[in-house]
Amino acid sequence: MSATKLLVLGIVHLSGGAHGYQVRSELQSWGAEIWAKVKPGSIYHALKKAAADGLLTEHAEPGNSGPERVLYRATARGRDEMVELVRDGLRRTHDPTMLDAAIAMLPMLTRTDAIAHVNERVARLEAELVGQAKGWENPNPDIPEHVRDQAELWAGHARTELEWAKNLSKRLSEGAYTMADDPGSWRTVHDPLKMRF
Repeated sequence: MSATKLLVLGIVHLSGGAHGYQVRSELQSWGAEIWAKVKPGSIYHALKKAAADGLLTEHAEPGNSGPERVLYRATARGRDEMVELVRDGLRRTHDPTMLDAAIAMLPMLTRTDAIAHVNERVARLEAELVGQAKGWENPNPDIPEHVRDQAELWAGHARTELEWAKNLSKRLSEGAYTMADDPGSWRTVHDPLKMRF
């Protein structure tokens, strides 16, 4: 749910206001149903829950020859929650769906903030790999061989992710992406609807 919540809050915020079908359409165009496991029903549930929690406001609008539509807009609390979810997704290991959602909303952070949280992920992965290596120096003979293979698979994923995270930190330091504190970012565009995702 956190990944869906992050993506929904992000799309609503970036668009300056959106209807549920617009949020769903944008996330479908990103392929989020595959990499974030976002289902259409979970999008509408996340919108309603975020509104109930004060993260979004709801504004009824007349529909085009049909029922009223609801326009959602992010509140200040919603923007703060979205930024914290991006930070959490960047530093939390073993949750690829949340990492994918955080990367999709990475420009919500300032450059310094993004680098700090990516570097925290690097430190956590390095510590986990060191801990695992120490644990296998004198392996418990009762641990089945296939479980040892599973641990090696995780270590392989972690080493690849570690290399990726170090590269992302370096690229951010060199100016990759338009971040929240950069000219032309979502914070500096006067009409958010003119900003392309």
